[in-house]
Amino acid sequence: MKVQSATRAMKNRKYIRRFAPQSIPRASLDALEKLPTRVFDGLHATPTWDKVTDDAQLKAWLVANPIPAPRAVAALSSPLFNGTVFFAQVSFVSAGVAPSSISLADMQTIISYASNAVLPIAWYASQYGPCWVAVWPTPIPYIAHVNGGTFARSDLETWVDAIGQFMRSQGISNPCVVIPHNRDLPNSPQNTTDKDPYHFVTDNGTVYVYSLVFAENLTVADNNTPDPNDPNSTIDVYALNLSHELGEMVVDPTIDNDNPEVCDPCATNCTSGGGVNRYSFFDDNALYLGGGVNIRAVAGYSFFINSIVRAGVPLDSGGCIGNANDVNSACLYAPPLVTGQLVAYVDDGTVFNVSAPMVVGLDEWQYFEVLFSGTDINAVNRIYAVDISGELLSYSDSGTLGNVSAPITVGFGGWQDFQFLFGGTDAAGDNRIYAVNANGELLSYGDDGTPGNVSAPITVGFGGWHDFKFLFAGMNAAGDTRIYAVNANGELLSYGDDGTPGNVSAPVTVGFGGWHDFQFLFAGTNDAGDNRIYAVNSNGELLSYGDDGTPGNVSAPVIVGRSDWLEFQFLFAGKNLSGANNIYAVPT
Repeated sequence: MKVQSATRAMKNRKYIRRFAPQSIPRASLDALEKLPTRVFDGLHATPTWDKVTDDAQLKAWLVANPIPAPRAVAALSSPLFNGTVFFAQVSFVSAGVAPSSISLADMQTIISYASNAVLPIAWYASQYGPCWVAVWPTPIPYIAHVNGGTFARSDLETWVDAIGQFMRSQGISNPCVVIPHNRDLPNSPQNTTDKDPYHFVTDNGTVYVYSLVFAENLTVADNNTPDPNDPNSTIDVYALNLSHELGEMVVDPTIDNDNPEVCDPCATNCTSGGGVNRYSFFDDNALYLGGGVNIRAVAGYSFFINSIVRAGVPLDSGGCIGNANDVNSACLYAPPLVTGQLVAYVDDGTVFNVSAPMVVGLDEWQYFEVLFSGTDINAVNRIYAVDISGELLSYSDSGTLGNVSAPITVGFGGWQDFQFLFGGTDAAGDNRIYAVNANGELLSYGDDGTPGNVSAPITVGFGGWHDFKFLFAGMNAAGDTRIYAVNANGELLSYGDDGTPGNVSAPVTVGFGGWHDFQFLFAGTNDAGDNRIYAVNSNGELLSYGDDGTPGNVSAPVIVGRSDWLEFQFLFAGKNLSGANNIYAVPT
């Protein structure tokens, strides 16, 4: 039931079809096309052509124009896929027999799976270049007339072009058409050209995937079908080969021999990994749970994909990982962060404990001028952003994948002019938005959660607030609300705000020096409920300090994040709608 991808063979076929001179007899090319997939798959590495073709002219041309070997890196001249994937529910119609098609319920399951899977697929693929992938939420019905119970690739591409042209007429500029095919259904025709799944592009430029399905009553987890070789196990029946072809399609949509086959090194196509498929498992929130070589390797997963090889890993001439000892590290790893995502981490308060990130905002968060968290006067936790027009936007985070709400514009303009902007709570327990204007005054606003509602400011600090390197709000270990600042001497100061004009207290010096050396500095609460001050040092480590509220008291740091915390555009702490404590970040 496990099948190999035919895409490498398709690439080799396409190369010959595109570049072979017209002087070579068509009959010789047709004979070459009929070679088995396993033979065509390795044509780029064939040492002799005598067993491939008897045509002397064709052999001479192939020797002089070798088929390109698989690449280990993507070429900038060949962009990745940026478009929408459509699933065709093909009803095969033959004279004298009932039509054959995958059920609507199974088609919808396949689409639900793909809607989940394309998220990590795109994250992994982003190592090779910019990409985005959407999945159309419903299947596209298509009636395909077949004769004699068979069809060929030319027939398939005719159907693909018809579907692609229809989607373009609906305003979809770059469709990818996926045709799932269950060959075991009653009256299902056989594909006489290709027995394996593959992705390709028609002569009219429509990208498509031919994907096989081996059972009915599908599930998104694809783990409900008994393995005929092991009564105590289950077997995947559609998700492996679909994710394999989608992953390779996203990285190499034009099939032009420039970009690599990114799933082959982690699949049965390559014997360097033991000739087995490697799976990457995810929960409902696309949070990476781990990887393995069978679908029982990780408990409680929601879906899996065929693993995608890490960019930069050396590949051999066959497009496989050169060193078999590197296969697991090259294939089984968490998706890399993508520029512009809003991700959320959890800190449980112990060394090196910070969780894997959950993607709560899918893209374009890098375009904000300022990003911070706070709470409106109705005690609703919010994420605030200032856009390029200077408006103050307010979002909510429900704590699930890509869930961040549509924004409310709570401030209509001018918010980009502030030097510092952050959320906090004054000593009276009122939730505020703090800002420092061009005069160095510290202003305090209230947000009642409705459009354009932000109150007139209270000037709680009369001057000098623009001289600080860092300025942010938090709470000390005693639960006192504070405004923290780092002065020119690198001292960490702590102020209290009782909510009245010019009231801000004299500072307490809670940290005696060196605080200006950090790259990020902000306050938050860990998952154990401890109020902390977070900092990122020059090594990229995320440190966590406690402040008990007395001079020079700040504790020794706990290193809660090992490295790479310098790779963010924004980094701040906050709470989602359910009150869970998070550290939010936007990767550069």
